[in-house]
Amino acid sequence: MINTTFKRTLGTLIAGWVLGATATLVQAETYPSRPMTMVIPFPAGGVTDTLGRATALQLGEALGTNVVVTNKQGGAGTIGMAQIAKSRPDGYTVAVVPAAPLVNQPNLRRLPYDADSFDYICQLFSSPMVLATKPDSPFKTLGEVVDYARENPGALSYGSPGPGTLPHLAMEQLLDVLDLQLRHVPFTGDGPGVTALMGGHVDLYMATGTVVSDKELPAVAAFADSRIDRLPALATATEQGYALNAALWGGLIAPKGLADEHKARLAEACHTVAGSDAYRVQLKSLGTDVAYRDAEAFQAYVSKVSATNAKLIDKLGLAQ
Repeated sequence: MINTTFKRTLGTLIAGWVLGATATLVQAETYPSRPMTMVIPFPAGGVTDTLGRATALQLGEALGTNVVVTNKQGGAGTIGMAQIAKSRPDGYTVAVVPAAPLVNQPNLRRLPYDADSFDYICQLFSSPMVLATKPDSPFKTLGEVVDYARENPGALSYGSPGPGTLPHLAMEQLLDVLDLQLRHVPFTGDGPGVTALMGGHVDLYMATGTVVSDKELPAVAAFADSRIDRLPALATATEQGYALNAALWGGLIAPKGLADEHKARLAEACHTVAGSDAYRVQLKSLGTDVAYRDAEAFQAYVSKVSATNAKLIDKLGLAQ
């Protein structure tokens, strides 16, 4: 009787252990088991929001769940980024972010996060920059701009959407590499900046290919590996003898501390999204290219650009 009871008890315990282990395994295998939240740290209707919503749709299909977008704007993206940094790393909160709040803002002022406050899933997109000119500009090539600027230091002006923005720093890096002196005229965004260029109030403006194409702006160079689809006649800087690239880029991140299995599942889904024809078509319609980097390469790139921009921001005296 004692042996029989012992065997039954042991059998029940073993069965319980097996069921518990099986339940744990199933739970891990079925992640995600509920809808996810995607934070976008900019207002609805903007470029980042549009890119984020396209990503949310494709990511949801890759993961087999709904990905619900929430916009958390303010502070040039820093308010949303701070929220992401303090969110639970349970795999159910992710974010699509552009580069500036990662590589610029933490170097401009003290914030409750920095570039190391997140887990990086993958880079997804990149929108090449173009150097546009005012309508009656005599310059047709980048070389002509460079030659004139060298012979007339400080004579030319360029506009930007504001101090410390990616277009501003991209332009300053260009000037640093080419050893040129131009006057910076900051605006409160691309809207007034491009309007000023069209009115001839500044000589040059670094903008995305989409803006240049939509506004039919004259331009002297695209800072990309290859010609931009929307501007096929515009030669790249490299084609003109200047091996320089500049772009607005970004990707998918999450709060730091994800479980390995969750990070691996998200990384797999991110790779699937980047390889999706539907996603590529969606981004092309926005004037943006798919530009995939895996988690390790994405984080390394963010660290590299952050370090470069920190030095440039310090040199320009922009840090607060």
